[in-house]
Amino acid sequence: MAKLEQGMLYNYTGNGKGKTTGALGTVLRALGYHWKVAILQFLKDDRVTGEKLFFREYFPEILFEDLGLGFTIKPGDHKGFALAGWKKAAEMLNSFDGDLLVLDEINVALSLNFLAVNEVCKALLNRRKTLNVIVTGRDSPAELLEISDLVSDIQEVKHPYQKGILARKGMEY
Repeated sequence: MAKLEQGMLYNYTGNGKGKTTGALGTVLRALGYHWKVAILQFLKDDRVTGEKLFFREYFPEILFEDLGLGFTIKPGDHKGFALAGWKKAAEMLNSFDGDLLVLDEINVALSLNFLAVNEVCKALLNRRKTLNVIVTGRDSPAELLEISDLVSDIQEVKHPYQKGILARKGMEY
Protein backbone atom coordinates (compact mmCIF):
# COMPACT_ATOMS: atom_id res chain seq x y z
CA MET A 1 0.00 0.00 0.00
CA ALA A 2 1.41 3.37 -0.97
CA LYS A 3 1.37 5.94 1.82
CA LEU A 4 0.69 9.58 1.19
CA GLU A 5 3.66 11.82 1.82
CA GLN A 6 1.69 14.67 3.40
CA GLY A 7 -1.37 14.32 5.60
CA MET A 8 -4.22 16.75 5.07
CA LEU A 9 -6.72 18.38 7.41
CA TYR A 10 -10.30 18.23 6.11
CA ASN A 11 -13.05 20.24 7.78
CA TYR A 12 -16.74 19.42 7.15
CA THR A 13 -18.79 22.19 8.74
CA GLY A 14 -22.06 24.10 8.24
CA ASN A 15 -25.63 23.76 9.47
CA GLY A 16 -26.69 21.10 6.95
CA LYS A 17 -27.00 17.34 7.34
CA GLY A 18 -24.14 15.31 5.97
CA LYS A 19 -20.96 16.30 7.79
CA THR A 20 -20.49 13.00 9.62
CA THR A 21 -21.87 11.16 6.60
CA GLY A 22 -19.21 12.79 4.42
CA ALA A 23 -16.47 11.87 6.86
CA LEU A 24 -17.66 8.26 7.03
CA GLY A 25 -17.78 8.08 3.24
CA THR A 26 -14.11 9.06 3.21
CA VAL A 27 -13.46 6.38 5.86
CA LEU A 28 -15.00 3.77 3.56
CA ARG A 29 -12.81 4.96 0.70
CA ALA A 30 -9.70 4.77 2.90
CA LEU A 31 -10.62 1.28 4.08
CA GLY A 32 -10.89 0.22 0.46
CA TYR A 33 -7.16 0.97 0.21
CA HIS A 34 -6.49 -0.88 3.49
CA TRP A 35 -5.72 2.27 5.44
CA LYS A 36 -5.72 2.14 9.21
CA VAL A 37 -8.50 4.39 10.53
CA ALA A 38 -9.71 5.66 13.92
CA ILE A 39 -12.94 7.54 14.65
CA LEU A 40 -13.47 9.59 17.82
CA GLN A 41 -16.94 11.08 18.22
CA PHE A 42 -17.08 14.14 20.46
CA LEU A 43 -20.39 14.93 22.18
CA LYS A 44 -21.97 11.69 20.95
CA ASP A 45 -23.05 9.03 23.40
CA ASP A 46 -23.42 5.26 23.23
CA ARG A 47 -26.68 5.44 21.26
CA VAL A 48 -26.90 2.68 18.67
CA THR A 49 -26.30 3.96 15.15
CA GLY A 50 -26.01 2.20 11.83
CA GLU A 51 -22.40 3.28 11.40
CA LYS A 52 -21.37 1.86 14.79
CA LEU A 53 -23.11 -1.42 14.01
CA PHE A 54 -21.45 -1.57 10.60
CA PHE A 55 -17.92 -0.84 11.76
CA ARG A 56 -18.15 -3.13 14.79
CA GLU A 57 -19.39 -6.02 12.66
CA TYR A 58 -17.28 -5.63 9.52
CA PHE A 59 -14.23 -3.67 10.72
CA PRO A 60 -13.82 -4.52 14.42
CA GLU A 61 -10.15 -3.48 14.25
CA ILE A 62 -11.16 0.18 13.84
CA LEU A 63 -11.02 2.29 16.96
CA PHE A 64 -14.52 3.82 17.07
CA GLU A 65 -15.27 5.62 20.33
CA ASP A 66 -18.01 7.87 21.67
CA LEU A 67 -16.56 10.63 23.84
CA GLY A 68 -19.65 12.44 25.03
CA LEU A 69 -23.01 12.41 26.72
CA GLY A 70 -25.16 13.05 23.65
CA PHE A 71 -27.24 16.14 23.03
CA THR A 72 -25.84 19.08 24.97
CA ILE A 73 -29.33 20.05 26.14
CA LYS A 74 -29.21 16.96 28.34
CA PRO A 75 -27.72 17.52 31.81
CA GLY A 76 -24.20 16.37 32.54
CA ASP A 77 -20.55 17.35 32.43
CA HIS A 78 -20.29 17.80 28.67
CA LYS A 79 -17.17 19.93 28.97
CA GLY A 80 -15.46 17.31 31.15
CA PHE A 81 -16.20 14.58 28.61
CA ALA A 82 -14.97 16.79 25.75
CA LEU A 83 -11.72 17.54 27.63
CA ALA A 84 -11.14 13.83 28.31
CA GLY A 85 -11.85 13.08 24.66
CA TRP A 86 -9.47 15.80 23.54
CA LYS A 87 -6.72 14.35 25.74
CA LYS A 88 -7.06 11.06 23.86
CA ALA A 89 -7.28 12.77 20.46
CA ALA A 90 -4.24 14.99 21.17
CA GLU A 91 -2.15 11.93 22.03
CA MET A 92 -3.32 10.13 18.90
CA LEU A 93 -2.27 13.01 16.64
CA ASN A 94 1.30 11.84 17.12
CA SER A 95 1.07 8.28 18.46
CA PHE A 96 -1.58 6.76 16.16
CA ASP A 97 0.23 4.70 13.53
CA GLY A 98 -2.67 4.87 11.12
CA ASP A 99 -3.54 6.88 8.07
CA LEU A 100 -6.80 8.65 8.94
CA LEU A 101 -8.16 10.04 12.20
CA VAL A 102 -11.72 11.39 12.30
CA LEU A 103 -12.60 13.86 15.07
CA ASP A 104 -16.37 13.91 14.64
CA GLU A 105 -18.24 16.90 16.12
CA ILE A 106 -15.06 18.49 17.51
CA ASN A 107 -16.12 21.77 15.83
CA VAL A 108 -19.17 21.87 18.10
CA ALA A 109 -17.06 21.18 21.20
CA LEU A 110 -14.87 24.11 20.14
CA SER A 111 -17.78 26.45 19.39
CA LEU A 112 -19.28 25.72 22.82
CA ASN A 113 -15.91 26.56 24.44
CA PHE A 114 -15.53 23.05 25.84
CA LEU A 115 -12.05 23.01 24.27
CA ALA A 116 -9.47 25.74 23.68
CA VAL A 117 -9.32 26.65 19.97
CA ASN A 118 -5.65 27.66 20.06
CA GLU A 119 -4.62 24.42 21.76
CA VAL A 120 -6.54 22.27 19.27
CA CYS A 121 -5.20 24.18 16.25
CA LYS A 122 -1.62 23.96 17.53
CA ALA A 123 -1.93 20.21 18.08
CA LEU A 124 -3.45 19.70 14.63
CA LEU A 125 -0.65 21.69 13.01
CA ASN A 126 1.99 19.73 14.92
CA ARG A 127 0.50 16.28 14.26
CA ARG A 128 2.48 13.50 12.62
CA LYS A 129 3.06 14.85 9.12
CA THR A 130 1.60 11.86 7.23
CA LEU A 131 -1.59 11.65 9.30
CA ASN A 132 -4.80 12.72 7.57
CA VAL A 133 -7.42 14.21 9.89
CA ILE A 134 -11.07 14.98 9.31
CA VAL A 135 -12.87 17.31 11.72
CA THR A 136 -16.64 17.73 11.57
CA GLY A 137 -19.41 19.74 13.14
CA ARG A 138 -21.24 22.98 12.66
CA ASP A 139 -19.79 26.35 13.67
CA SER A 140 -16.14 25.60 13.01
CA PRO A 141 -14.05 28.42 14.50
CA ALA A 142 -12.30 30.76 12.05
CA GLU A 143 -8.87 29.68 13.33
CA LEU A 144 -9.59 26.06 12.45
CA LEU A 145 -11.00 27.00 9.05
CA GLU A 146 -7.80 28.91 8.36
CA ILE A 147 -5.46 25.94 9.00
CA SER A 148 -7.65 23.37 7.22
CA ASP A 149 -6.49 22.15 3.81
CA LEU A 150 -10.06 21.50 2.67
CA VAL A 151 -13.25 23.08 4.00
CA SER A 152 -16.72 21.94 2.96
CA ASP A 153 -19.49 24.19 4.23
CA ILE A 154 -22.59 22.00 4.15
CA GLN A 155 -25.73 24.14 4.17
CA GLU A 156 -29.30 23.15 4.92
CA VAL A 157 -31.69 24.00 2.13
CA LYS A 158 -34.57 21.78 3.21
CA HIS A 159 -34.91 19.21 6.00
CA PRO A 160 -37.69 16.75 6.93
CA TYR A 161 -37.53 18.02 10.53
CA GLN A 162 -39.15 21.24 9.28
CA LYS A 163 -42.24 19.10 8.56
CA GLY A 164 -42.08 17.40 11.95
CA ILE A 165 -40.38 14.25 10.64
CA LEU A 166 -37.88 13.01 13.23
CA ALA A 167 -34.54 11.31 12.55
CA ARG A 168 -35.01 7.87 11.02
CA LYS A 169 -33.08 4.71 11.74
CA GLY A 170 -30.93 3.79 8.76
CA MET A 171 -31.00 7.28 7.23
CA GLU A 172 -30.05 9.74 9.97
CA TYR A 173 -28.56 7.37 12.52
